Amino acid sequence: MNNHFTFINGNFVPFGQSTLHVSDLSIQRGYAVFDFFLVRNGVPPFLTFHMERLMKSVSLLNLEIPYSQKELSSIVLDLIKKNNHGNSSVKIIVTGGLSVDDFTLSSSSVIIINKPFEVPITDATTNGGVLMTARYQRDMPEAKTINYIRSVRLSRQLIDSNAVEVLFLDRNWVRECSRSNIFMVKDKVVFTPKSKILKGVTKRRILSLEGFEVMEKDFKFSDLLNADEVFISSTTKGVMPIKGIDSTVIANGLVGPVTKAIQNIIMNSK
Repeated sequence: MNNHFTFINGNFVPFGQSTLHVSDLSIQRGYAVFDFFLVRNGVPPFLTFHMERLMKSVSLLNLEIPYSQKELSSIVLDLIKKNNHGNSSVKIIVTGGLSVDDFTLSSSSVIIINKPFEVPITDATTNGGVLMTARYQRDMPEAKTINYIRSVRLSRQLIDSNAVEVLFLDRNWVRECSRSNIFMVKDKVVFTPKSKILKGVTKRRILSLEGFEVMEKDFKFSDLLNADEVFISSTTKGVMPIKGIDSTVIANGLVGPVTKAIQNIIMNSK
């Protein structure tokens, strides 16, 4: 892991030597945003989408970033070329900066991590997985922050329940999963929540698909349990069918035709 580079505040440094000052607000207050995306054969296919979302998160948290979107994209490409991993992942973290009082915002630290990465193909990818539910509404959900306290706290329970993701419910409203967006299919129409969520890049791609009726509309948990099909989407999961939620089986527990068709398109698109 030490034979490749990380970008930190203007410098390319060996991964094993990449460090951040303890007074940075990401450490002191958990104040930072990030974005994560894949690189295929040295090329990040949806870089513009991810950079647009990152810059939106930066703006929502009032961060001061020393680079334009174009400049930051260029640094990302330079790092990918320098590391030459082939298939890999990139995580960009923009923090609240080195604070004099461990509270007040300063000029942001910018970190870009590029590691070898292969998208895992699991049984759930093919045959469907199960979700476990939790009552939770993220703070500032439209920003992709590093605050995953609820998700990490539930990580052991997630493993114990053999679930693939945690589904967050705001009272009885369906919002999102801990690291993915959720969709349901009813009478061949695809629905996905509209409010109080982070809009994923894969979700954005699904919303633009031709040949499907896809609607952003908030819906209740009871609607989800009575759906014909359910699936989730993310950068690493692509489109993953969901066959059950907690102890409830969705429809017949099999991967539905709409889910399968969308999964094939997303999996094979560049």
